[in-house]
This record gives sequence, structure tokens and C-alpha cells, in this order.
Amino acid sequence: HVYLYLGVGLGVVAAITATFGNLAAYSQTNIKRLLAYSTIAHAGYMLMAVAAMMVLVNSDVADAKLKAAGALEGLIYYLTVYLFMNLGAFAIVAFIRNQILSEEIKDYAGLGWQAPCLGIGMVFCLFSLVGMPPFGGFFAKLMIFKSLVDAGYANPFMWVVLAIGGLNTV
Repeated sequence: HVYLYLGVGLGVVAAITATFGNLAAYSQTNIKRLLAYSTIAHAGYMLMAVAAMMVLVNSDVADAKLKAAGALEGLIYYLTVYLFMNLGAFAIVAFIRNQILSEEIKDYAGLGWQAPCLGIGMVFCLFSLVGMPPFGGFFAKLMIFKSLVDAGYANPFMWVVLAIGGLNTV
């Protein structure tokens, strides 16, 4: 039962981490700080997959080991999508900063007209990081949430973690 309690504890930490990262990001006026706080929130989502996996490993749910492997698969997919979207966003911020000499979000006004390729690239990266369909981040979060649903049948607290994750996504 150690994994079960560890999974629940990680679920609590994951929910707190995702919530803190999102709330701290809202008030930022600097794009790099916004992306940095977003990174904290994404670490919370990744930890949700680990929590689900820990709960599933020690459960009596049918196909628990297979569902735990699905949680790991979701985590790896999430990491892959997040890596490319976050690196892309930070790279675009670096290009823009070198041109406008600012990292303030208000200075990005008109970016789509001044540098359409960078603007479109930034939109793709940010929409994926937020988890909007049909971007990769949507499917990554969907996989994480599916693993939380599977874990919810083993431990009802995982439904709470799922609800908090859903609210953070919205």
C-alpha cells in the first residue's frame, strides 16, 4: 500500500503545483516570467501522471499494470510535446527580444503584422502549451487526464486531482 499512499501524496503535490504555477503566471507582464511560471504548472501536470501511475501499480483494478503503462506513455508524450513547444516559445521570445529589446508582453502588440512567421509560430507554441485542440498539448493533457480517470477507480482522490487539473486547464 506504500505506492497507493505515495500516489495520493504526489497527487496533492501535483494539484498544488499546477494551481500555483497557473495563478502566478496570470499576473506576469514579462513573457519569460510568464513562461517560467507556466513551466511550474506543467510540472504539476506531469506529476499527475506519476501519481496516477503509482496508484494504479498497487491497485486491484482490471488491467491495472496496463493502465499504469498508459500513464507512463502519457507522461512521455507530454514531455515530448512540452519540450518542443516550450523550446519553440523561448526561442521565438529570444528572436523577438533581440529585435524589439523588450520582454514585456505589451510590446508584442502588432507582432503578427510585423513578423508574421514568428507570430504564427508563437501562437502555435502557446496554444499547444495551453492545451487547445487540435494542438499536441491538448492530446498530451488528454492522455494525462485519462490516466487520472483510470486511477480514480482505484482511489477516489484521483477524481479530485482530475477536477483540479481540469480547472487549471480551463
